[in-house]
Amino acid sequence: MLRIPTKHLLLVNGLLWTAIGTKIAITGVQHYLRLETIPWWYYLLSCVVFAAFYVMFTGVVRKYTERIMAMQEPRTSVFKTFSLKGYLIIAFMVSLGITLKRIPQVPDSFIAWFYCGLGPGLLSAGVRFIIRWWKSIHSE
Repeated sequence: MLRIPTKHLLLVNGLLWTAIGTKIAITGVQHYLRLETIPWWYYLLSCVVFAAFYVMFTGVVRKYTERIMAMQEPRTSVFKTFSLKGYLIIAFMVSLGITLKRIPQVPDSFIAWFYCGLGPGLLSAGVRFIIRWWKSIHSE
């Protein structure tokens, strides 16, 4: 079982969420580049999706930061970061994302504006995990 110093779980989460957010954002941009024309409101939709996920992920970052900071073990499995419910939500989201990209009827335009909102939302959560890790190791 992969065990790391518990105080570094926030960093692991931050790096993971940042990497995933970056990958999704790049996918969204690639889909934008496939479009012949881009209506201005697609950018607005990306901003709305980002705002919604930013708010949602703010709660997630807070909840899992509290969970990690409450752990007493000096070394913890990286898999203890999330609860079973958290892992089920992650599995659902990943499955939904893969399914959306595989269904031919889902237009590139949807993937473009949705992923360009979701990716930065995930990325911002990753950055917030990293900031919380940084503050936690410098407040000791």
